[in-house]
Amino acid sequence: MSRRVLVLRHGESTANVEGLIVSVPGARALTEVGLTDLGRTQAREAALSDAAQGLGPGTVVLSSDFARALQTAQEFAAELGADAPRIDQRLRERSFGRHDEGPASAYDRVWEIDRARGVHEHQVEQVDAVASRVLEVLRGADEIARAAPVVLVAHGDVLQIALALGAGMDPHDHRDVPHLANAELRELGPARAGADA
Repeated sequence: MSRRVLVLRHGESTANVEGLIVSVPGARALTEVGLTDLGRTQAREAALSDAAQGLGPGTVVLSSDFARALQTAQEFAAELGADAPRIDQRLRERSFGRHDEGPASAYDRVWEIDRARGVHEHQVEQVDAVASRVLEVLRGADEIARAAPVVLVAHGDVLQIALALGAGMDPHDHRDVPHLANAELRELGPARAGADA
């Protein structure tokens, strides 16, 4: 019985290099903002990392449909010899509303409000909303993981919140979880099954 669920943040993207937030579904997120050459290399190397020990052709890879995550999932799965990734739109990046296409420095203000349990304005997706969709994915992943390891490929905030839930933490404290680097693969903690957003 596997029961292994891991998370993999996308590799370096063109938006990372440009210092921009790209979080709203549309052509930019779904097709234009993909991986850099380094990002593709990072994704393949993640499949060879110590964290990937025990993963292989039977691993199930679930991915956001945003280009940077899906390209990461494709490179990672190919390196493992696993089947092509399955898309799950619930793994899409957190929407940063009016900050979309703006500087990445806006993250800091959003995270301050998260920590303070504040309410976001201007279409910024609330932590509870992200946690709710992440928990749905985790419940499904736990079912799949009865038979095979599962890797969830997604974005920084979505996976920080997933890791907080896995550690039994309040998802509003997601930035207290050690930062997930580009193409970092990490095992999800066991608290996820009973977590509540």
